[in-house]
Formats: sequence, structure tokens, C-alpha cells
Amino acid sequence: MTATVSEAIARLTGPAEVVADLSWPGTTATVRLLRHPGGQHVILKANSSPDCFTRELHALRTWTPILGAAAPQLVDADEDARVLLMTALPGVRLDLAALTTAQERDAYRQTGQLLRRLHEAAPLQTITDFGRQRAAYLRAQLTGPTHPLTTDELDFALAAIDQLETLPPQKSQPSHLDLTARNLLADTDERGRVRISVIDFETSRYEAAGRDFLRIIQRTLRARPDLATAFYTGYGRQPTENEQRLMRWCGIGDAAAITVSAAAAGQADFSREGHAALRAAMVAT
Repeated sequence: MTATVSEAIARLTGPAEVVADLSWPGTTATVRLLRHPGGQHVILKANSSPDCFTRELHALRTWTPILGAAAPQLVDADEDARVLLMTALPGVRLDLAALTTAQERDAYRQTGQLLRRLHEAAPLQTITDFGRQRAAYLRAQLTGPTHPLTTDELDFALAAIDQLETLPPQKSQPSHLDLTARNLLADTDERGRVRISVIDFETSRYEAAGRDFLRIIQRTLRARPDLATAFYTGYGRQPTENEQRLMRWCGIGDAAAITVSAAAAGQADFSREGHAALRAAMVAT
């Protein structure tokens, strides 16, 4: 952490006490839970990635206010040092929460509601060349060494990426783009009622409609049809035919790219997740 960042943190937080380090290994962000002398808890996030910082700051300024207490709210920021101070939310990560089946279904229903509110936080826009842009990005990830993909897996992924280039202009909307149980918090009261909130907006941006469903489908909903039903009930509808087509081709390309890039970065868990999603897509074909 540079002297500039340390100075910014001291200015933003004052005499706050570090309660916990919530940083995720292998990422560009340092995340800490702080407690002010009066007892108030806040989240400090310093990000060495300019793009990640800019995306999250934009989301905190323009989109998360619409979600209210179900998302972090901006307290202060130092744009030069890329440091954010935001409200802390109660609860534990949804993937670590001990919930009954009924509570899980309610949690994913609420998640669908929150995602719909985020998607409607600003007017729709249009990305004229989404398919070509995404295809170019994914091909770049699969150029050079592609361990641990087999030849068949790589060919399958590249065929899907070819299909992306056939997509017409796409409607785009405010999107989280990393909506998984790791970025959802579950707070359970004494009556067993669960309240869900969503965190970590550093990947958020305007993106083609449908792509924001991908992560939660691949990591949870595909294996739990009951949670998928609850999620789409909360969202208010199922994905459209166009969204399903985009999700399939993007999902295959994303899974292959994550498999390769995470393996190269030594992030074995992420690589295995991507590889499992790719193999599941191949089986479903």
C-alpha cells in the first residue's frame, strides 16, 4: 500500500479501528471492516485497478442509492488514491449462511428482485457491436497456452465465440456482472426472516441484457431448479429467447476464458469453476 493510499485512508477514516480484513486473495482490492469510536461500522475499499475503482464509484454514486439498505452507500471517496468508504451491511455471505430450504428460496427470490431494481436504475442504452467486442475479448484470452482445456473443449468454446459475432445490436442496462452467492449477504432475524443485500460493484457497468444472469446460473441456479424458480419469480420474468442465446454463447466463452486465465494466475478454485461450467455446457448440447 503506497504512502498516498495510506494518507487517504487516514483522512477518510480518522481514528477508526480495523475489525476485519475482508480482502479476497489474488484480487486488486484491499477491503477492511472498520469501527468508528462511536460504534458505527463502515467498509474501506482501496483498489489498485483504475477501471475497477471507477466502475464501483460510478455504481455507488448513481445506482446503489436506488437499492437503499440492500446495497452499500457511498460515505466518502478519494479518487486520486482510489479509496472508497461505504456503509457496512449486516449479514454473512450467502454461500456461507446456514439456511433452511425455505429460507434459501426466499433469499433467491429477493436476489431476483434486487437485480431487477438494479437493471431499472437507469434507462436502457444500445451496444451496436456487443457481439464483436465480446468475441474479440474472449479470443484474446484463448490465444497462446490454453491449459487445462482439451482440444475438444477449446474448439467448442471457439465455435460459441464465432456465434457471438452474429448477434445484432443489443439493449444494455446497468449490470452487476459478478452476481454470485459470494457477493450476496444474508441477514437473519430472530424470527428466521432473511434479508438479502448485494455488494461488490467493481465489475458493474452498462452491459447487454441477459449477461447479468450468467454467474448466478452457472454457480447456483443450474444445479438448483427450485432456486431458479424463486429467482425468476422475484425478477418478474424468465430470460427472453434473445437473452438465452446471448447467455449461452457468452457463458461458454466466459467459462473457457476463466478456466485458462485463472489457471495461469494460480487461482485453482476459479479455474475449476470455469472448467465445470464449460463441461456442463458441452453435456447440455
